[in-house]
Amino acid sequence: MSKHPSYGGVLMDDQGRVLLRKVTNTFGGAAWTFAKGRPDPTEHPEETAMREVLEETGYPVQVLAPIPGGFEGTTTVNRYWLMRPVGEQRAFGWETEATRWCAPEQARALIGESPSGMVRQRDLAVLQAALDVAAQEEML
Repeated sequence: MSKHPSYGGVLMDDQGRVLLRKVTNTFGGAAWTFAKGRPDPTEHPEETAMREVLEETGYPVQVLAPIPGGFEGTTTVNRYWLMRPVGEQRAFGWETEATRWCAPEQARALIGESPSGMVRQRDLAVLQAALDVAAQEEML
């Protein structure tokens, strides 16, 4: 069975912190993770990522750079962009219980709370890839 594409973003602020979202009812085996979702029929992948980030975190964003690689979930292959917030946080949707800005080490610890080992490994890989891109973009 082939997996569906999903697109999302890793938000990073000027202090080098990343934004994680607490998933409502640990859906999909994730406690704290990054915003992502499937595209609407006519959406470009980058548009999907921006929409999903706004819906799931409340932040309007600017895309800075693609994060290389595909990161497998249970039913999707996820691709991400490194992003930064451009404006104040708005209300987020029902899929998110809370959001938290945190330093990379704290992000690793929160990701470690996910009950699914597959989700933990995926999100730790996404975090590391995002940090690598941020270092190349001289954001860190």
